Amino acid sequence: MYKIDEAKEFLKMLGMPKAQQADICCYVLLAMAGIKRDTAWSDARNEWIRIHDIIQFANTYYGSTYAENSRETFQLGDSVQIVFV
Repeated sequence: MYKIDEAKEFLKMLGMPKAQQADICCYVLLAMAGIKRDTAWSDARNEWIRIHDIIQFANTYYGSTYAENSRETFQLGDSVQIVFV
């Protein structure tokens, strides 16, 4: 199972609504926890990082193509609620 799928399953288990189980929310979770494709969940961290860092993390480690001007998508979208989980 891919980390993005594992993150979705984790958010589902927490009872997050479907909108908060989207890929963008998973990238926020993975970036804040420092979970790369080969990182074990037991090695997760609790990092407070900037939206720019989340975009860079998702692009670098998960091959996404979010542009720097995507910050508003992360700020105003459903991903904001992930921070409070």
